[in-house]
Amino acid sequence: MNQRDYILYPLLAAVMIPLLGGCFGTTPSSRFYTLTPQEGRAISAVEGVEVMAKVGPVTIPSYLDRSQIVTRSGRNELELAEFDRWGGALDDEINRLLVNDLTGRLAPIGVAVAPWRSVSLVDLPITYSVSITIERFDGAPGGTVVLNASWRVVLKKEKEERPLLMRKSAITEEVGGSGYDPLVAAMGKAVSRLGKEISDALAILITQKKG
Repeated sequence: MNQRDYILYPLLAAVMIPLLGGCFGTTPSSRFYTLTPQEGRAISAVEGVEVMAKVGPVTIPSYLDRSQIVTRSGRNELELAEFDRWGGALDDEINRLLVNDLTGRLAPIGVAVAPWRSVSLVDLPITYSVSITIERFDGAPGGTVVLNASWRVVLKKEKEERPLLMRKSAITEEVGGSGYDPLVAAMGKAVSRLGKEISDALAILITQKKG
């Protein structure tokens, strides 16, 4: 190494180290999102009831079973957000939001609602189990959210289990703006609309049984 190299290498290092540090220092941090209950959908406690609705499991397609938020950029093209992610497993997020929504809607007719894996609440004498299969749940910022699902209600009474109904839901929800915040808000509204369809059907079934 000659005298010129001894001078040149330290100068290059002095220039490159700040540049590299600047590159690594500007990497965006991840943002985490959760599905939020709609305003006004308060949870009411139900005591002394004999009817329970257990919600779940919620099954999602493999393309959604990841932490990244999935959006649709074309009819057959999906995009994974690099820095925008779910705060928890998406199937658990949907299950939690449906339990919250059904609790608020079914409490007035004396029905307790719990997630299907709940260990704190045992099955009551009459239990309606609702399982949900999500077939599509995605959208585009500034576009439309699409939620397609099939769901099934099974009556569990004493040692008997009897299927009561199977239905499909096709829900679309307009996204109110660009970015992931409006997209996730629209996804929450779509899940709430699914909850309304399920609770309306359950209310009819339960009222008929009580009558």
